[in-house]
Amino acid sequence: MKKASKTLRIIATALGALLLLLAGAALVLESAWFRGWLEDQASRQLGREVTIQQHTIDWGAPLTLRLDDVRVANPDWAEDPMAQLHELSVRLNPRELLRGRITLERIEVVQPVLTLLRRDDGTTNIDDLIQGEPTEEREEPLWPEAFNIDDGQLIYRDAARQVELDVAFDTPGESFEELSANVRGEGVVQGESVVFEGLVHLQIEQRRGAVEGLQGRIGEGELRGELALDLASDEPYLLARLEADAIDLDSWGLFGEADATGEAAAATAEAGAAEENEAPWDYRLTRGLAWLETFEAELDLDLGQLSYAGQTLHDLAVDLTLEEGRLDIAQLQAHQQLDGEAPRALNVQGWLEVEDERLATDLQAQFDRIDLTAALAPFGVGELGTLDGTLNARVLDGALLFENTALDYQAPHWELALSFSADSVAEGVHLVGDGSYEGESFTYDLQIGSLLDLTDPQAPYRVSGELTTRDTLLWVDGSAVQPFALESVEGSARLEGPTPAELTALTGINLPDLPPYRLAGRIHYQQGQLDITGLEGSFGESDVAGDVSLHFADRPQLVATLVSRELAADDLLPMLGMSPSTGAGEEASAQQQQWEAEEQRADILFPDREWNLEALRNTDIQLDYQAHNVQAEHVPFESLALVMELEQGVMTVEPLELGLGDGQVSASWVMDAGHTALEGDLSLVARQINLSALLDEAGLPDVARDTLGVIGGQGEFRYRGSSMHEVMAGLDGELELAMSQGWLDIIAAELLPLNVANALVAALTGEGQVQLECTYVRFAAANGLAELDEFFMATEIAHFEGAGAINLATEQMELAFQGHNLDPTLFTGNSPVELVGSLREPEVNVLTPELMTRGALSLLGAIVAPPLAILPWIDPGGGEQVGMGCERALQEFQQ
Repeated sequence: MKKASKTLRIIATALGALLLLLAGAALVLESAWFRGWLEDQASRQLGREVTIQQHTIDWGAPLTLRLDDVRVANPDWAEDPMAQLHELSVRLNPRELLRGRITLERIEVVQPVLTLLRRDDGTTNIDDLIQGEPTEEREEPLWPEAFNIDDGQLIYRDAARQVELDVAFDTPGESFEELSANVRGEGVVQGESVVFEGLVHLQIEQRRGAVEGLQGRIGEGELRGELALDLASDEPYLLARLEADAIDLDSWGLFGEADATGEAAAATAEAGAAEENEAPWDYRLTRGLAWLETFEAELDLDLGQLSYAGQTLHDLAVDLTLEEGRLDIAQLQAHQQLDGEAPRALNVQGWLEVEDERLATDLQAQFDRIDLTAALAPFGVGELGTLDGTLNARVLDGALLFENTALDYQAPHWELALSFSADSVAEGVHLVGDGSYEGESFTYDLQIGSLLDLTDPQAPYRVSGELTTRDTLLWVDGSAVQPFALESVEGSARLEGPTPAELTALTGINLPDLPPYRLAGRIHYQQGQLDITGLEGSFGESDVAGDVSLHFADRPQLVATLVSRELAADDLLPMLGMSPSTGAGEEASAQQQQWEAEEQRADILFPDREWNLEALRNTDIQLDYQAHNVQAEHVPFESLALVMELEQGVMTVEPLELGLGDGQVSASWVMDAGHTALEGDLSLVARQINLSALLDEAGLPDVARDTLGVIGGQGEFRYRGSSMHEVMAGLDGELELAMSQGWLDIIAAELLPLNVANALVAALTGEGQVQLECTYVRFAAANGLAELDEFFMATEIAHFEGAGAINLATEQMELAFQGHNLDPTLFTGNSPVELVGSLREPEVNVLTPELMTRGALSLLGAIVAPPLAILPWIDPGGGEQVGMGCERALQEFQQ
């Protein structure tokens, strides 16, 4: 009995001690110290100051901890608390607690107020709470078995995007694993009022969420639908089914001005442009579509009106799915409305996917003047232009196929317009269309190879067909590597047209103005350089052959080595702005024929057509040219050889050698286009020109056999002007020529029109053919006025002197000549003779005493001192005493 009593006392004592311990523990847990400990633990977990106004513990089963007026502080830059909870109840499982484990059976929150803030620089008041992995002090959170929010409120303020939202929410007390919340909100976004409500479902541990029964209003537009997001799998899943009357994304500030023009994106992309351009075009395309494999989605949109980037889309309907990297477009249609313009339509169906870096697609699209710049403004791609027409395209197993495709592309900012139709045939793809670039229209008809192997950047594709711009035709037959990027081209080509100059604007290279041409050769294009080898062809009445290289860069460069078997000198005149011969059998473009008509009507030799000096400044040229047989009216040239270099607008031609009568004319020519007008210097020397060879070339072999004459000469000229007329009108310099022996009528016929030559010889000599002993001529030009300083000619029957001037600005001449007979019985033509009128059509007048009395020479005196003052008008004979004589004439030239 005593033993039992003792046992009871021990038990009672232990129970009492336990009760005392529990009572003490209860007192401690309900004390301010414990509340402070809770605040400290919560502050450590959040990294923010947490305060609790009051707390109580319900010691029943289950054990419940109630916290009143809980506040979580904001960062220093924000004033109000980040979170304020009127009451927080945490229900614990006491059995699990006794086993040392904390199990949250239920959490209830009454009247929570959460404040989310975003500043102008993009930082928020919760950045530090959502960044970084949990540490020992910030362990993984405990999730309750049940969760309930009553009368919650979310306040969201975004200064950068001008958003102010107040959201009310509560939960029906479901499991925290499948949390649901009724959400209602209102506010202002970019000045537009916003009202919405919906039922939100969250599975936090599974990282899934959804919004059902979404209804709202943005401005005057109604919004309805549902959303879902699943982040649990390797590929996130997005579901969106939305209907709306009108949405204005511009008012939300999502697309700034830089986005609309593409400037920001262009600047960002510029840094990596070099590396990007090195990649094959197909690789760049598939890499750009790599996002197709990063998530899956279902999208069903029906928007009455969507405004963004300064445009409006009406009746927008989108129905697409993205699954396992394949994008299926069941429907994508809209009407595009730009300010003050008629609606434009877009309709797209099909699918596309990328597998093993190979694109596969089957798309059908209809475009009705779609403005691509506005439509793709959010992607920052810059100016693109408009697209109109129908596209039916497939890429399967590396083959690009078109069916009934016809598109019209307009890019005014590039001065580009392009229209084409495409159909895949057995041999490949047939492209036919037209367009314009920088005001130059063109058409094309091309056949390209059928296989476009996107995985092989070096695979060549067959390309053949023709491209025409105005009257210029380019025919090609070869292959291209990466034809869309024009990486390289190899093959045969033929080019023909009225003049190469028509292609200057299109190519950016200063091409010469020549008569109609036909050229053919082997072409190779790579990395901006076009090489033409084995070139053969003709221009005008001339032929040409050789090799040409064109380097297309910021400063284009042309390098050429050319040879002509036959060169008609007048075929080069269009380069000087002058017309070539346009008679029967001659080749000239319509423009050059018009030039000739204009020059005839104006009775001029030197037209005032301005040269394209800008093209000379912007192109560098290196030319090595030879012509073995040169045909020139009045000047029987035999050959031509020159080396020309044009760099930074300065042209140097040295040497410039002309074969003439078994002799040679050598010249040095410098021209500077760097000023407002062309400036230059020309020096030339004629040595040992065999008159016999000239006569033989002129078709007089019998006369040539009896002729031992030799011609020499030299000249120095300086000029400035923007056209041939300006150059000649301001010409400075001098020219002198000397000749031993010869035939007067033959020389005159080479220098003057035949009718004028015959009249001049007949007037001077009274003979049809006159043999020369020597001739000396010197012209001095100043500001376009060329004065005949010296003229002496000795023949077998008389000596002749002359004087006068040629006004190169007006193209008028007044020259006078007087013969002094050696024997009065042999020569009766002793009347003075004048050569007057225009350079194009001069006239010969015999100055009879009657004409002299009427002052026929008065005009000549206005140009230069009367030349005939030095000529004796009455000649009784003894002409051998008149003039300087042959010996002195040749001495003058040698000096």
